[in-house]
Amino acid sequence: MECIRPHISTPASAAALFRAVMPKEQREERVFVLPLDAQGSALAKPILVSVGHEDGTTAIDAGAIFREALKVGAEEIIVAHNHPSGNLTPSRADIAATARLQDGAELVGLKLIDHLIIGNGERSCSLAEMQFLLKR
Repeated sequence: MECIRPHISTPASAAALFRAVMPKEQREERVFVLPLDAQGSALAKPILVSVGHEDGTTAIDAGAIFREALKVGAEEIIVAHNHPSGNLTPSRADIAATARLQDGAELVGLKLIDHLIIGNGERSCSLAEMQFLLKR
């Protein structure tokens, strides 16, 4: 019996998977990676890679993200973190981290598909849709 793996075709479909593993009460930022195969199907549930502080800061640790993705044989990844404030506007740090992740992913043989910011309820923001990811 083959396991059905969800295919990620939109930022909203990815955000739904991230929301399923995030705590309902969001006090700290949490960073997750969703490992995908080359066809965009999830290889695992989103993996928690870091938890920030209640002051709203967290580091996006590229090494931890890539390690977790490569452990399960990912070829593509989607990264997400929450903004407990509910404000979905990407910070300068979010935009800079996205550029570093895209460059680093390429170096280790992965493709960064998107970086999502998850807000309260059903709201999310795709940095790919906002064109903060370079088309390569």
